[in-house]
Amino acid sequence: MKEHKGVTALLRTAEQERRCAIGESRSLYHALRRRAEALELVNPYPNLYSDAGYWRGLNSEQQSMHVVRALSRMHPKWVFAGLSAACVYGYQHAYSLHDGSVYIAGTCGASVRDCAQLKRIYMNQVPVWCSGSILMTSPARTLIDCAVFPFPNALAIYDSALRAGHVTIEEVRTLSIRSNCDESAVRRLLDHANPLSENGGESLTRGNIEELGFAAPELQIEFENPDNPTMPYRADFCWRLADGRIIVAEFDGMTKYADTTNPNRASLQAKLDYERRREQHLKDQGVTVIVHLFYEDVMSPERLNAKLTTGGVPRIHSHRDGR
Repeated sequence: MKEHKGVTALLRTAEQERRCAIGESRSLYHALRRRAEALELVNPYPNLYSDAGYWRGLNSEQQSMHVVRALSRMHPKWVFAGLSAACVYGYQHAYSLHDGSVYIAGTCGASVRDCAQLKRIYMNQVPVWCSGSILMTSPARTLIDCAVFPFPNALAIYDSALRAGHVTIEEVRTLSIRSNCDESAVRRLLDHANPLSENGGESLTRGNIEELGFAAPELQIEFENPDNPTMPYRADFCWRLADGRIIVAEFDGMTKYADTTNPNRASLQAKLDYERRREQHLKDQGVTVIVHLFYEDVMSPERLNAKLTTGGVPRIHSHRDGR
């Protein structure tokens, strides 16, 4: 399609500002629409556009933030909530949670003029925080609204918020009592949330471990490193059993070293040698089993259950049976 200088400039400015372009005039709106119909642009939300190639280079969270930044420009009084607010705060979470929805808080319900992607979360009183020009709910309220997601996914958001020091467990607990929310879901998440979880992947893994009814592990337990005493080893997950056994589980194991296309074979071999020495040092200190968990294991209840059971990880009960 023939270049439209106004559209080109609009898209360039939007990309520099890490947001979607807005059809702010009738002529620009129609020009953007024509290019979206020709598949040159994507149209992720009514009247918001982005170059198709540029959009494909963004992950789901970045795409959501491009929409949020543009909408905050169009509607400066909107207060973003739930997953949208979690994105603004930078809380780690699974990209699979993004389905194109935009969450905002308000003291009134949905309007017939709302598009299907807009999800309004009703609140008697909206606790407003600000990040630049973007308004969002407070960290505590954001966590309360994210409790609607599956436990492992929500746990990653809770861990991330605590790790960032934005909120305390008591602040969330106190606000949940005064809010219209799923108190049991919030309470369960607060009982298990832990800022020691280093990243969203570890949180998701721990959430799935506990969903399957296995005992909650200790996190980031340190072991001596004979090769470098000032840099102790830290195990992602650890269970110390009454009979003296110590079981360690590591998320992602050695997948980061398994790229056989790596041209630096010496470096690859050095990393593999380091892992072997590390495992031997852990076993020398009483670790009886080391379970390596890959992403595919974490996302498959059957595979995760098999690996943890084979490794001897103690089971408490299944959360779903209500015991």
